[in-house]
Amino acid sequence: MPSQKSARTPATEVRANLVSAGRRLLEREGAAALTVRAVATEAGVAPMGVYNHFDGKDGLLDAVVTDGFAEFATRVAAHEPDAATRLRNSGRNYREFAIANPILYGLMFSAECTADDEVAARAFGALADIVGYGQVAGVIRPGDPAQLAAQIWACVHGAVSLELGSVYPPFIDASDSYEEVLDLIARGVAA
Repeated sequence: MPSQKSARTPATEVRANLVSAGRRLLEREGAAALTVRAVATEAGVAPMGVYNHFDGKDGLLDAVVTDGFAEFATRVAAHEPDAATRLRNSGRNYREFAIANPILYGLMFSAECTADDEVAARAFGALADIVGYGQVAGVIRPGDPAQLAAQIWACVHGAVSLELGSVYPPFIDASDSYEEVLDLIARGVAA
């Protein structure tokens, strides 16, 4: 009778499952719930798997945040042919990501963990590319695309942070206010 080999899950798949499990736990139960044991249980692996792939909780948290930045970069990178629409939709996508992933978003911009620099830079690069596209189209004023992208980022990040922190006065509708911030940005960077 031939011996049956147990099918081992490839290491990259285990790693991806652990990151996904970490993100689910993070959004469902908060950062305090992100323990080695809880993530391993959620992913269906032994706790040692977390140590093998991430060197513990801190490494796992960094990987979860890096994964967040990878998704964030994809979401922020709008692709509409009209430059003005592209810029506005990038801002809308920024907000949608933050609202859908508030705990992860907060950690991404905190000092509690460290994302992979290259992956995190892609999110900013996506916005700088949109600025450059708008400059070529004549919709956005000349200047260093990275500097303009930093100013735009500061505006949308501030508006989203106020909304997530629930610090707007009760008479301010966060959605309407955000659209007005996008109008302000469009006027501020207009050619």
